[in-house]
Amino acid sequence: MYKSHKYLKQPEKSRQKLWRYLEYERLLQIINDGFLYFAHIANVKDKLEGLLPDKTKDELFRTEYSKYGSAVTANSSVEDYEKKKDSFYVNCWHMNGHESYLMWKVYGSRGCAIQTNYERLVALFEGKSPDIYGGVIEYIDYERDGFPIGNIFRSVSYKDLPYTDEKEFRLLYWKPDLIDQDIPVGEKGLKVDIDVNMLIDNIYINPSKTINIEKLAKSVNNQKIDCEIKYSKVNE
Repeated sequence: MYKSHKYLKQPEKSRQKLWRYLEYERLLQIINDGFLYFAHIANVKDKLEGLLPDKTKDELFRTEYSKYGSAVTANSSVEDYEKKKDSFYVNCWHMNGHESYLMWKVYGSRGCAIQTNYERLVALFEGKSPDIYGGVIEYIDYERDGFPIGNIFRSVSYKDLPYTDEKEFRLLYWKPDLIDQDIPVGEKGLKVDIDVNMLIDNIYINPSKTINIEKLAKSVNNQKIDCEIKYSKVNE
């Protein structure tokens, strides 16, 4: 079941378009095998992912120091708090009403993009277990700004300012929700079964890449996916 969380911001529009850029082979996997891959948060590119900004870290240290009177204990409390990020798996999307030249420039080497919308993602997990959370990432200056502590979901809903152009919407699996669930959890991530027809609104192709369109179209037809395969306009 898709769940909103009080500390996770939701898109303002129910039909907000969402984009995921991926390699041709991964696109075929999703279409033919019917799953979304959630990467363990430790394996994403941003090494600040899930960690506390300097301001928040200092505030937590002072709070713990005033409580225990020990710098060692206070530092240990900060480290333990940051380790809680390791209980999350993420699946990330770009939130935009149209194609983005910048995103194709960054991720164009992957060759393909799935375009869906927020409403489809919510419906995608209807009736499924365990719970899946989602939210719009908020961007702050990790050297100057902070956010309140007290709920670990905040740590995975903020990113540093240099990533602002990603306009990220993020799906989250929380590891404690995976207990006693029939979902194999790998060291680097996990696969979640989905209805691909519900997921995909359109497929976009980078025309500068060599893509076997016939094979892709055949897979789309075989799975009875009601979508269009379009060439990106960025090279025009």
